[in-house]
Amino acid sequence: MPATKNKKVSPPKRGKRPSSTKSTKQNEEKAAANRQLAAIILFAVSVFFICLSFINGGGLWGVLRTLSFGLFGFSAFIWPLILIYIAVMATLDKTDQKIGVKIFEAAMLIILLSAAIHIFGFHGVVDFSENVIDAYNAYRFDGSLVGSGAVGAIIGGAILLATGSSKPAAIAIILILMFLFLMLMTGTTLKKLMKGVYSPVKKVSEYREEKLEQLASAEERNRESFNPDVDLGPEPVTEKSAKKSKKTADIVKFDNVDKKEQDEAETNELTESKPVLLDDIIKKMNGDEANSQISKPIEEAAKSSASASALKSVKGTLSDDENDKPKAEYQLPSLDCLAEPKNGRNVKYEDELKANATKLVDTLKSFGVETRIVDISRGPSVTRYEIQPAAGVKISRITNLSDDIALNLAASGVRIEAPIPNKAAVGIEVPNKNRSTVTLREIIDTDQYRNAKSKLFVALGKDIAGNCTYADLAKMPHLLVAGTTGSGKSVCLNSMIVSILYNAKPDEVKLLMIDPKQVEFTVYNGIPHLIVPVVSDPRKASGALAWAVTEMLSRYKTFSDNNVRDISGYNSICESIGQKKMPQIVIFIDELSDLMMAAPHEVEDSICRLAQMARAAGMHLVIATQRPSVDVITGLIKANIPSRISLKVSSQIDSRTIIDTAGAEKLLGNGDLLFYPVGIAKPQRIQGCFLSDKEVETVVDFIKKQEKSSYDDEVMNEIERQAAMEKKKNGGAVSDGDDSDGETDEMVPKAIEVVVDAQMASTTLLQRKLKLGYARAARIIDTLEERNIIGPYEGSKPRKVLVTKQQWYEMNALAQGGAAKDYTASDEKNDDTEIPE
Repeated sequence: MPATKNKKVSPPKRGKRPSSTKSTKQNEEKAAANRQLAAIILFAVSVFFICLSFINGGGLWGVLRTLSFGLFGFSAFIWPLILIYIAVMATLDKTDQKIGVKIFEAAMLIILLSAAIHIFGFHGVVDFSENVIDAYNAYRFDGSLVGSGAVGAIIGGAILLATGSSKPAAIAIILILMFLFLMLMTGTTLKKLMKGVYSPVKKVSEYREEKLEQLASAEERNRESFNPDVDLGPEPVTEKSAKKSKKTADIVKFDNVDKKEQDEAETNELTESKPVLLDDIIKKMNGDEANSQISKPIEEAAKSSASASALKSVKGTLSDDENDKPKAEYQLPSLDCLAEPKNGRNVKYEDELKANATKLVDTLKSFGVETRIVDISRGPSVTRYEIQPAAGVKISRITNLSDDIALNLAASGVRIEAPIPNKAAVGIEVPNKNRSTVTLREIIDTDQYRNAKSKLFVALGKDIAGNCTYADLAKMPHLLVAGTTGSGKSVCLNSMIVSILYNAKPDEVKLLMIDPKQVEFTVYNGIPHLIVPVVSDPRKASGALAWAVTEMLSRYKTFSDNNVRDISGYNSICESIGQKKMPQIVIFIDELSDLMMAAPHEVEDSICRLAQMARAAGMHLVIATQRPSVDVITGLIKANIPSRISLKVSSQIDSRTIIDTAGAEKLLGNGDLLFYPVGIAKPQRIQGCFLSDKEVETVVDFIKKQEKSSYDDEVMNEIERQAAMEKKKNGGAVSDGDDSDGETDEMVPKAIEVVVDAQMASTTLLQRKLKLGYARAARIIDTLEERNIIGPYEGSKPRKVLVTKQQWYEMNALAQGGAAKDYTASDEKNDDTEIPE
């Protein structure tokens, strides 16, 4: 029996795996060593025959020299160089083929070269006997170097015999064969060959077109320069710059940015490097825009139409006085309001990328994980090394080594994306030693932004590959932004707002801003895009959201009356009859947690209703919070706002709360974010664009000079009315503990019912029955004592209840009947309970 048990316990199969893996690794190392040895021998032989070709001598040296020239003729000078090329390629692991195959391809190329020399020097008619004689003579007179050698004479003569002594046909055949073996030996494909031929021609053509466009632009500007009242603006966009903005570079070069320059918003220009540099780095590892003015057509003022009564007007959106008031043409802000990126010197990062890639592969190899680099992408803040694990390697083995990778690369931390969507690779994101600042100007100064049809097309920043990234709020349709203090949350919101201001007129997009912190959005007060001034009071913020719900329902009623489904259909009808279009509305909330503390139920209900229904009405939410906890971002809010942006957060729990996955806790801060819109599988890492306060003020001043703000008084009154209704509905409830105004908690009536039923009162009782926190329960106890519902504090004993259940019912009846005077204990008579005066 013991023997049988031992056989069952012993795992013979598990013991074979390490030995099998070890033997495979040893075989690979042995093959690589043999390959290097063969390359060294081939290199030495090639050098020997080069010396043999140029140095005369006697004895064995002379015999070998005669043999070389006799067989190959002039090619004796060339074939050693070809063999050296093969040896170097094999040493650097530039080819996947065996070295014997490469030697065969080189030998065929040398033979064909000798045959070509023979064919080009041929005159007359050839037959088989003459071919043999030519071969003999070629070998015999090798010392005088008269031709192709014996090998060339034999092969060349055979080709001439096959073509019937037709020299042109023989030349065509020999050139085709030489081209074929040259492609095989160098590993060049037709695609690479055509690209190498096409690229210089394309560059010359683009350079010529750019020069012609610059000359034409200069002539046009000179013709119009006589008018001093015309603002010429910057030079127009050329086709060259438009093409450059669409290029995607594998490696993007950046310049060093000092911290002082970042504080002053001075940025370095991104410089694209040639894709060949990236290919070279990967092969060594594996062995294989012009400034322009944003010009938008200025539409004429809305025409008066007799059929305007066919459409129902939208209540509460714009006042009648504002509609009737004639307005001057509105000009979109100029790019001159934004700071230009600083032009820095070009810095080459190939050596740094190669060194980090080598360290990365070696680090993983030291832990028994075989990988190879397949791609490298350098962005403004991080560089992503795309690695492909060997067969049988689990992804979890790589993700568990994140701290070890950061240690070996001397990085502050690495983020691993495993796997990369739509790629058979794992992405390891390593922070750059020299980060580059991305400015808003370089993001919106692109054709992609200028040609966007949506008025809610906002700039986000640049991704890991250095490509400009945008978002359409109309398609999201709502956005949730979270991040700790200093992570760049407010700058991200300002970038979105300014992007909208650069793209939309006041009659196209209206903004409703809620800023409980009272410092972030106040700079926008006075711009014509605002419906009302920036709302900073949390109580009025609840009223503003309630007005937004009312406005949404009013818009749906208008759509129903006009038989349309959404705002685009309604605006199409307006355009056809000349009626003013309905503007889109974007609601920006800077700090959700403050609103949730002031009026959690009202704010949550309004946000959920807007998130569920407001898309078709052209209303969109952008909500930011620095505390992404479940009591702030509730399940209902999270379910109805699918698009999220997460900047740096403090913990993995917060990261999972905002984007349902870990990773945001490993971001670098200062605008480094994860963009997770609806419809993509995994978050996208982006370096957000930087926008200074001075730039925001410049843009706002530019807009204010054109058009004064005209706030809607009806909307402001509606917000005040909604806030008053919410206050009355909740009995003036507040949650900040400030009862100086006589405002009490909404849970007081329920608390009275609890203590009256129990005929005892304590803080722990309210905590247990009403599921309250200690502070709130203690404030309710104090309120009940002030109302003479319970007695004073008596140490460890529970407080006495001074009213009965019958008395409490009578108090409620008096309150509902509209009694003018307060209930006092002296008005009641009770034999069992003494009510103090």
